[in-house]
Amino acid sequence: MDIRRLHAFVVLAEELHFGRAARRLHVSQPPLSIAIRKLEDELEVRLFERDSRNVALTEAGKALLGRARHLVAESARATDEARRVARGEAGVLSVAYTPTATYEILPRVIAAFRRAHPDIALELREMRSPDQVAAIDEGRVELGIACLPLEGDLETRVLATESLVAALPSRHRLAKKTRVDVSELKGEPFVIVRPDVEPAWAGAVARALAKHGVGGDVVQETDTKIAMLGLVAAGVGVSVVSSSMRVLERRGVVMRPVAGVGVRLRIGVVSRPDRSARAQAFLDAC
Repeated sequence: MDIRRLHAFVVLAEELHFGRAARRLHVSQPPLSIAIRKLEDELEVRLFERDSRNVALTEAGKALLGRARHLVAESARATDEARRVARGEAGVLSVAYTPTATYEILPRVIAAFRRAHPDIALELREMRSPDQVAAIDEGRVELGIACLPLEGDLETRVLATESLVAALPSRHRLAKKTRVDVSELKGEPFVIVRPDVEPAWAGAVARALAKHGVGGDVVQETDTKIAMLGLVAAGVGVSVVSSSMRVLERRGVVMRPVAGVGVRLRIGVVSRPDRSARAQAFLDAC
């Protein structure tokens, strides 16, 4: 059934007057009469009893009215939802994120986005930064929050720049200092997260430390930063990590800024140039 004819039927059923119904529909009476007649022909029933003075619903018309109202309302809602999705005001947005983003960036960005766009549902997927490139190119996610830089042709917007801090056992000789010079870490055994987890940042940190003869004695690699901090707390070694990790506050570990190293680690949001309206809305909220 044509939804426009159903709408015309509902309005006429409510007004029971062709002139008033036509004015509500912003049409003249002849097109309204044609729409009602075509609906009746389609249904093969008479919906109205009408003469030159009166219009009344038939029993069939009364039976149709409730369902017609529901269909017209559902059509309006579906149309509105489709238009809102097209404008980036509703729908589902799939976002990949590196675990590093969960310390500071992700909570802030998600909160801002949900305030601005409460009708867009977020589908969040934890993913290594290098894996996000293929996931975006293949359409498995629309956006990524990643440790930069990444290979590929994705557009990038930097969200934060981080410095380096030393993660030290709480009883370490340097733990009482407010700041640690990079040279003071020379000769220390290091516990690190596997470099392939976040290769861009791991490579940048390793190169920066190597210029000062630091970090060469790696005694343990871990799969996660949580495990790495646990081994630091156990006294297995020290580590140098991004400054946002200070929010973890692991018992038995102290974090101290590292002086004498100029490296800055960037974290940002990556996307295709032809991103959707809802993906653009996420970028605008960042």
